[in-house]
Amino acid sequence: MVTSYIDIDGKWGVLISYDFDMLDWDDIAAVLQSFGLNERKIQRAIRVLSTPNSGLAVSNDEIRMTAIYVGKSTSRAQFWSTVVHELKHAADAIIEYYGEPLDGESSAYTIGYLMQRVVEEIAIPCK
Repeated sequence: MVTSYIDIDGKWGVLISYDFDMLDWDDIAAVLQSFGLNERKIQRAIRVLSTPNSGLAVSNDEIRMTAIYVGKSTSRAQFWSTVVHELKHAADAIIEYYGEPLDGESSAYTIGYLMQRVVEEIAIPCK
Protein backbone atom coordinates (compact mmCIF):
# COMPACT_ATOMS: atom_id res chain seq x y z
CA MET A 1 0.00 0.00 0.00
CA VAL A 2 1.21 3.47 -0.85
CA THR A 3 0.20 6.15 1.64
CA SER A 4 0.78 9.90 1.66
CA TYR A 5 -0.14 12.44 4.28
CA ILE A 6 -1.22 15.95 3.36
CA ASP A 7 -1.14 18.57 6.09
CA ILE A 8 -3.38 21.56 5.50
CA ASP A 9 -1.62 24.30 7.46
CA GLY A 10 -1.95 22.33 10.71
CA LYS A 11 -5.74 22.69 10.49
CA TRP A 12 -6.63 19.33 8.91
CA GLY A 13 -4.84 16.24 7.70
CA VAL A 14 -5.63 14.01 4.75
CA LEU A 15 -4.24 10.49 4.63
CA ILE A 16 -4.54 9.07 1.11
CA SER A 17 -3.78 5.43 0.34
CA TYR A 18 -3.86 3.43 -2.88
CA ASP A 19 -2.33 0.36 -4.48
CA PHE A 20 -3.35 -1.88 -1.60
CA ASP A 21 -4.20 -5.56 -1.57
CA MET A 22 -5.71 -8.08 0.80
CA LEU A 23 -2.56 -8.10 2.94
CA ASP A 24 -3.32 -4.48 3.82
CA TRP A 25 -6.89 -5.04 5.08
CA ASP A 26 -5.82 -5.22 8.75
CA ASP A 27 -4.03 -1.87 8.49
CA ILE A 28 -7.00 -0.30 6.72
CA ALA A 29 -9.40 -1.72 9.31
CA ALA A 30 -7.26 -0.30 12.14
CA VAL A 31 -7.36 3.20 10.63
CA LEU A 32 -11.11 3.00 10.03
CA GLN A 33 -11.63 1.84 13.61
CA SER A 34 -9.56 4.78 14.88
CA PHE A 35 -11.90 7.04 12.90
CA GLY A 36 -14.85 5.60 14.82
CA LEU A 37 -16.26 3.00 12.41
CA ASN A 38 -17.72 -0.11 13.98
CA GLU A 39 -16.91 -3.64 12.79
CA ARG A 40 -19.97 -3.85 10.53
CA LYS A 41 -19.09 -0.60 8.74
CA ILE A 42 -15.45 -1.63 8.44
CA GLN A 43 -16.41 -4.91 6.78
CA ARG A 44 -18.71 -3.04 4.40
CA ALA A 45 -15.92 -0.60 3.56
CA ILE A 46 -13.55 -3.47 2.78
CA ARG A 47 -16.15 -5.07 0.52
CA VAL A 48 -16.57 -1.78 -1.32
CA LEU A 49 -12.81 -1.32 -1.69
CA SER A 50 -12.48 -4.87 -3.02
CA THR A 51 -14.35 -3.91 -6.17
CA PRO A 52 -12.62 -2.14 -9.08
CA ASN A 53 -12.96 1.62 -9.47
CA SER A 54 -14.01 2.22 -5.90
CA GLY A 55 -12.96 4.56 -3.18
CA LEU A 56 -13.73 5.61 0.35
CA ALA A 57 -13.34 8.79 2.35
CA VAL A 58 -13.99 8.90 6.07
CA SER A 59 -13.54 12.01 8.22
CA ASN A 60 -13.27 12.58 11.94
CA ASP A 61 -13.85 16.09 13.27
CA GLU A 62 -12.28 15.32 16.67
CA ILE A 63 -8.89 14.61 15.13
CA ARG A 64 -9.48 16.95 12.15
CA MET A 65 -8.51 14.35 9.63
CA THR A 66 -9.80 12.48 6.57
CA ALA A 67 -8.62 9.06 5.42
CA ILE A 68 -9.03 8.34 1.72
CA TYR A 69 -8.64 4.93 0.11
CA VAL A 70 -8.58 4.51 -3.66
CA GLY A 71 -9.19 0.94 -4.82
CA LYS A 72 -7.76 -0.75 -7.89
CA SER A 73 -8.65 1.15 -11.04
CA THR A 74 -9.21 -0.07 -14.57
CA SER A 75 -7.40 2.95 -16.06
CA ARG A 76 -5.40 6.03 -15.08
CA ALA A 77 -8.39 8.20 -15.88
CA GLN A 78 -10.57 6.12 -13.57
CA PHE A 79 -7.94 6.36 -10.81
CA TRP A 80 -7.99 10.15 -10.99
CA SER A 81 -11.77 10.24 -11.24
CA THR A 82 -11.97 8.29 -7.98
CA VAL A 83 -9.35 10.52 -6.35
CA VAL A 84 -11.32 13.67 -7.26
CA HIS A 85 -14.56 12.10 -6.03
CA GLU A 86 -13.04 11.24 -2.65
CA LEU A 87 -11.31 14.62 -2.37
CA LYS A 88 -14.75 16.24 -2.74
CA HIS A 89 -15.87 14.33 0.36
CA ALA A 90 -12.74 15.46 2.21
CA ALA A 91 -13.24 19.08 1.16
CA ASP A 92 -16.89 18.95 2.25
CA ALA A 93 -15.86 17.68 5.69
CA ILE A 94 -13.22 20.40 6.07
CA ILE A 95 -15.52 23.19 4.88
CA GLU A 96 -18.39 22.01 7.08
CA TYR A 97 -16.10 21.75 10.12
CA TYR A 98 -14.96 25.35 9.71
CA GLY A 99 -18.51 26.59 9.06
CA GLU A 100 -18.08 27.75 5.48
CA PRO A 101 -20.81 27.32 2.83
CA LEU A 102 -20.40 24.09 0.87
CA ASP A 103 -21.31 25.76 -2.42
CA GLY A 104 -19.00 28.76 -2.12
CA GLU A 105 -15.52 29.70 -3.19
CA SER A 106 -14.02 28.17 -0.04
CA SER A 107 -15.14 24.76 -1.21
CA ALA A 108 -13.73 25.23 -4.71
CA TYR A 109 -10.39 26.49 -3.38
CA THR A 110 -10.19 23.62 -0.87
CA ILE A 111 -10.78 20.99 -3.56
CA GLY A 112 -8.25 22.69 -5.84
CA TYR A 113 -5.66 22.85 -3.09
CA LEU A 114 -6.18 19.20 -2.15
CA MET A 115 -5.95 18.11 -5.78
CA GLN A 116 -2.73 20.05 -6.29
CA ARG A 117 -1.18 18.48 -3.20
CA VAL A 118 -2.29 14.97 -4.19
CA VAL A 119 -0.83 15.35 -7.67
CA GLU A 120 2.44 16.55 -6.12
CA GLU A 121 2.49 13.66 -3.63
CA ILE A 122 1.30 10.73 -5.76
CA ALA A 123 1.86 11.75 -9.37
CA ILE A 124 3.19 8.27 -10.19
CA PRO A 125 -0.14 7.12 -11.74
CA CYS A 126 0.05 10.09 -14.16
CA LYS A 127 3.13 8.71 -15.90
